[in-house]
Amino acid sequence: MAALTLAACEEDPVVQAQAFPDLASCIDEADEADAAFTAQDCETAFLAAQAAHLESAPRYEDEALCEEQHGGECIVEARPGGSVFMPILTGYLLGRALSGGSGLLSQPLVSRPGGFATVSGDTRLSSNAGGAEMRASAFRAAPSTRLAPPMSRATVARTGGFGQTRTAIGGRSVGG
Repeated sequence: MAALTLAACEEDPVVQAQAFPDLASCIDEADEADAAFTAQDCETAFLAAQAAHLESAPRYEDEALCEEQHGGECIVEARPGGSVFMPILTGYLLGRALSGGSGLLSQPLVSRPGGFATVSGDTRLSSNAGGAEMRASAFRAAPSTRLAPPMSRATVARTGGFGQTRTAIGGRSVGG
């Protein structure tokens, strides 16, 4: 006898998100009387974003390709058998669900031509500073790239890089 399992469809909750270029910017804003986040929230989210970045940032076999994809903002990561190149962390998203709330959410940001993107590439932003409401799915964890083969020029050309979905933040729309 075959079993049939149905998964309930959950609505993607709305999150009040704030992008920060660095920890200090978040803490400065947390010091304001009407801040939505505390300094502790900033620190917790920043540490989580750093860890997520190291685990899932896109990695490239060629420094020039990484720089093309991320505006010259890349670092070398030594691996057995050679080095790979990954973009630097250029900010992070901090969020909290508006209804119910599943706690604090964070997501690392990297530079992309014309803006910024989450390391999953699913969310593109026009700025790494400012606030917006967005879906909680923008905070989903990206797959690990730590041990994955680095992207080549052919891979990037075939897949279009690492993201397609666009989001606005800070009241500005995102271009292609």
